[in-house]
Amino acid sequence: MNPYARSNNAYKKASVTTKDQGTLILMLYDGTIRFLKTAIIKIEKNDLEGAHTAIVRAKNIISELLTSLNTDNSGRVGASLKSLYVYMFNRLIDANIQKKVDYVEEVYDLMAELREGWLGVINKKKEAAKAKQFNNRNELKPIQIQG
Repeated sequence: MNPYARSNNAYKKASVTTKDQGTLILMLYDGTIRFLKTAIIKIEKNDLEGAHTAIVRAKNIISELLTSLNTDNSGRVGASLKSLYVYMFNRLIDANIQKKVDYVEEVYDLMAELREGWLGVINKKKEAAKAKQFNNRNELKPIQIQG
């Protein structure tokens, strides 16, 4: 492996390991969407091997999302998300067997909607943190002088 590739891989690894959980989930959604787009294109071009590879990669990410989901502390939302991940995973199995663009597009639409929702959650958290930061700056704090 050349030095450039090694440093690039190290940079990517450091970039991922320093991200917060919300950003990592968003990255997983983005990767899934990217592979689903590729699968749609490959099926339309009748590139069955390429479609298979893209669908498997999307399934692997959904599997990772499913296994890392903490349903103990997430209540009804977590249970619903788990069901949705299982549905999308199974739908991609069907899509891979039958090479149906409609099935891949269905999962694509669901994943895009989840991504938008997750992005909204991240943005609200950022706004709340920013508001808290500015509120703390404006507070008057007593100064104690001892002499």
